[in-house]
Amino acid sequence: MITLKEGQYLSDVMNEIPSNCILSKRIPGCGATTLELDTNRSSIIVVPNVPVIVSKCNKYDNLLGVYEGVNQSQIIEYLRENRIRKIMTTPESFSKVKSACEKCNINIYSDFFLLMDECHQLIKDVDYRIDIVMPMNDFFRFSRKALVSATPIGFSDPRFEENHFEIIEITADYNYRQDITVTRTYNIAKAVGQYLENHNGTICFFINSVVEIYSLMKHFDIMEDSAVYCAPKSRSKLKNEYGFTNAYTEWSSDTMKKYNFFTGRFFTAFDLELDYKPDLVMITDPYNAEYTMLDVDTDCIQICGRFRNGINSATHIYRVNPEIIVRTKEEVLVDISNREYAYNLIQTFYNSADYIEYRKAFGEILEIAQYRKYLYPDFTKNWFAVDNDINEVLVQNQYQSNISITKWYNGCHFFNPTFTKCEYNENDEKLKIIKKCRSVKEKRRKMVQLLSEIEEPQSEYALDFMNDMRKIDPFIVDAYEVLGKERIEELKYNQKKMNEEMILVQRKGNKVVRLIKNYFQIGCRYSNEAIVEELTRIFNLLHIHPEKAITPKMINDYFQAVNCWVGKKKGYQLVSALV
Repeated sequence: MITLKEGQYLSDVMNEIPSNCILSKRIPGCGATTLELDTNRSSIIVVPNVPVIVSKCNKYDNLLGVYEGVNQSQIIEYLRENRIRKIMTTPESFSKVKSACEKCNINIYSDFFLLMDECHQLIKDVDYRIDIVMPMNDFFRFSRKALVSATPIGFSDPRFEENHFEIIEITADYNYRQDITVTRTYNIAKAVGQYLENHNGTICFFINSVVEIYSLMKHFDIMEDSAVYCAPKSRSKLKNEYGFTNAYTEWSSDTMKKYNFFTGRFFTAFDLELDYKPDLVMITDPYNAEYTMLDVDTDCIQICGRFRNGINSATHIYRVNPEIIVRTKEEVLVDISNREYAYNLIQTFYNSADYIEYRKAFGEILEIAQYRKYLYPDFTKNWFAVDNDINEVLVQNQYQSNISITKWYNGCHFFNPTFTKCEYNENDEKLKIIKKCRSVKEKRRKMVQLLSEIEEPQSEYALDFMNDMRKIDPFIVDAYEVLGKERIEELKYNQKKMNEEMILVQRKGNKVVRLIKNYFQIGCRYSNEAIVEELTRIFNLLHIHPEKAITPKMINDYFQAVNCWVGKKKGYQLVSALV
């Protein structure tokens, strides 16, 4: 463990980053990347996003940034002109650096120190950026290598243990905890509105959804006073679909407005240097945008660490989603193991198929098998994808309840939280009409009418209004979402009849199908007892109570299945999905 005093950086306590280590910085911004850039050796530094490369290249004349648009000839020219080489690249562009070294007869594995910066992103982003982990197959071939993160997530890849990696913790002997206001709400727009009423300075919003960003700007009529910093595709979406032009793929203080919105591209490894201290707001809305769910132990710490000159205040506005199904790490691993078993079984069928038609059919199943996400292109196991699934589930679990969020913040070493709430207001103008209704049936008629008037596609804040009404009468809102206005009127608002029909519809609904497909795998065999037990568990989990007894034959509602024996027990083998 290395302890920093107030005002110290890593360069004050160590000469260089040692090899075969994971440098665990408990505090962001302590100068790990800077230390490697200043160390007298050739280095390749792999960082998750382009903005940090642009930022560092503006500060270091001898640093070559490699990302989309930088070609191999530029890299070769740099390699030939410099003795001590400093290269900073995205994971996706690492192959260009490798190829350029080969053409210059440079042994990349012995001549360079390889540093994987902000290594927790390897896990967090691999589900939508498969190439982010591609350098890792080369990483272990380097004679000198290390990983750095302010918030490292544990790695399952056995190669770390095989190469005797050690974790070096960097901590501090002073109080570095960040004060933060953690605001729970049922309505993001309302909470943001209350925040804006009390804050008049420059505000930096961090929310990983340009759709939600645009909705907020439009809702509060602040587009002229707003700037958005995001990825190129998101910038194009804002410009072409919404006509918003103050969007940028690179940050500059000159483009800052009163209201500034940052997506995940700017959450980590990026220095946001201002000569004033802005207010910082992080937003999480699991109902409307799953990708806005922030990991308190990683994302929130990283975001607060972007401001090198400090911030005026930090706030996290969030909603919970009680419908999130809480799963343990062990359950995730069992699911992955089941998928692996099914994949290997089909692989065996593929290898032993006597006819080309059978081989082709099994090959098509292998191509779309869920387990493929855990494999590299060369079919070796991608442990980072495994870790991603685990981390994603553990983060989702937290947003199932306010109690979980409170415990999470209280247990985080970086924050000093104050908890507030923006609760349901019974005096909301839109809901007064409903409150005046004299009977349950009259109230429900009015609610269904208001629900039917919501424009399609539904905006985030239309969904918030639906949630407002759900607090008044959750049954009729659920009935409207499942059955629709016309069918409810046909059933004359009879609760028993509506409930019966909802059960019939929900039994083949999306959530049920997703959970069933998550457990039951094509190609596998299941005993009758196992089928009944799992279907019962899923239905109970979603509070669905079928009008008829749950039987093994019910599996035929979801899969094409054939009778088989599982050991000495009768069961079904799943051939293909029906829904």
